[in-house]
Amino acid sequence: MIRYGFLFFILLSLPVLAQRPCATDAQAINGKLRDYFPGGKYFESAVRNLRDTEEKSVTSDDESIYNIPVVVHILHNGEAEGSGRNISAERVQSQITILNQDYGKEPGSPGFNSHPSGVDTRIRFCLANQDPDGNPSNGIVRVNTGVDAFNIFTQNAFLKGFSFWNPEKYLNIWVCKIEGNFIGYAQYPMISPEWADSIPMMPNIEDVQPDGVVIEYRVFGNVPAGESGPYTAYNKGRTASHEIGHYLGLLHIWGDGFSCLDNKTDYCSDTPPQATFTSGCPFPIPESCLPPAKSMIENYMDYTNDGCMNIFTAEQKKRMRIVLRNCIRRKTVKTVGSICGISATEPAEPGSTKKGIRLLSDPEGNFVEVIPSGIEIRELSVFDLYGRKITAYETERNFAAYSTRIKIPGLRPGTYFVRVKDGSGISRLASFRRF
Repeated sequence: MIRYGFLFFILLSLPVLAQRPCATDAQAINGKLRDYFPGGKYFESAVRNLRDTEEKSVTSDDESIYNIPVVVHILHNGEAEGSGRNISAERVQSQITILNQDYGKEPGSPGFNSHPSGVDTRIRFCLANQDPDGNPSNGIVRVNTGVDAFNIFTQNAFLKGFSFWNPEKYLNIWVCKIEGNFIGYAQYPMISPEWADSIPMMPNIEDVQPDGVVIEYRVFGNVPAGESGPYTAYNKGRTASHEIGHYLGLLHIWGDGFSCLDNKTDYCSDTPPQATFTSGCPFPIPESCLPPAKSMIENYMDYTNDGCMNIFTAEQKKRMRIVLRNCIRRKTVKTVGSICGISATEPAEPGSTKKGIRLLSDPEGNFVEVIPSGIEIRELSVFDLYGRKITAYETERNFAAYSTRIKIPGLRPGTYFVRVKDGSGISRLASFRRF
């Protein structure tokens, strides 16, 4: 796990212009950081090598269904369940249904298409039926945050700190009200955990925020009439389909270029090159940069209205499945077969036999006890909610397979993260609150 990718896609909506441009550059930090994520030279070189290797093996992708367990964290402001930000369980389930229709090209659904490049990705989603401790769950967590809306540039870690599950086992989706015109964003995958420790951060902080997708509550699921606010064109759940595409390594189909002369690639040869994004649901369909071929305005990775979207292509499918087999946190989040719980092959172990850590926090606020289970702790760090490392702590014994007491007096109230690395280099994250 080590360090979570700081570069994430942000989808915003400008209702007056009927478009949803992406504020990617605002989150790119610097050129070197971009190299490690989809679209960057190191990431694309690794994907290209993986693809070449897999194409030489007839068993590399057997078309198995990849199931992804989802946990939806509903961050509300005290509303009754089913009202306002505290959306209903039916709305949540409608979003899961939409994802499966879209990623499955389900016949008779809005996700079906007859386009020659349109495919069933063989990726499915379900609400997790177990929580991280192995207890039964409906995959929905509700938190009264006392916050009206979140600023995604300054409060990304803050909003995720209210509730998160292990991103190596679950796709975390946070549903909340987002400030401004933004309606969603996702964090990109990374292939190598070693990359994370070499990525320079600006400012120089370690990004320990949980991985996943954030969606504005008024565009999540099948939104009832009158409840989508200013986002009436995005009320059919396709924002999540788009953002999870980014989570699985897809780029915008126009490659974030600005013209045909500046056209950049999405590394998928069956999405026609476009000058830029597409707004609304234009008719006639505009030409691509290779006329007479038309732009693929139906693609989930364009910016058209929800009612126009219904295509993932064969190349997009191949790219997402490569990510699910090879990228950190993505290759462990999927299950294979019909079971869609915490894991089909690695069920939760009961009680103290489950590998990981748990925390005991001193009520007086002077220390936190880090208790390992089935692992030896080799490295340990404490961070605040904004990813800043807290260095003023002491330990009473060497790191090993024993409890470690961290003295941290004087912490301000809030959420803090403890990150440990075991002897195999695997990192685990846990949080505690100081009141």
